[in-house]
Amino acid sequence: MDLSAISDDLLLARGRYSTVRAAHEDELKRLSILTGQLSAIGSQTLRIMQPADGEPCDIGALLKDARTTLDAIEQCSVRIIELAAQRKALKAEAWPR
Repeated sequence: MDLSAISDDLLLARGRYSTVRAAHEDELKRLSILTGQLSAIGSQTLRIMQPADGEPCDIGALLKDARTTLDAIEQCSVRIIELAAQRKALKAEAWPR
């Protein structure tokens, strides 16, 4: 491929798009991890509250972790929305029709 046949502006636009796309995909992976953590907290809570022997324990620490995870999910979701919008805007510039 002869890159000299492609304008510098177009190459720069594609580089910006690629950078934003990578950040968007990284945030989606992060969201997947966070939702998995939240799900695990639910399972741990149920296990602690239904022990085979003995009495249920305090779940205050788990609830604190759940709140922290929910906050992180919210922040991650906002970032994903911002990156998706940025990616959409850059795609038209990077691959004009």
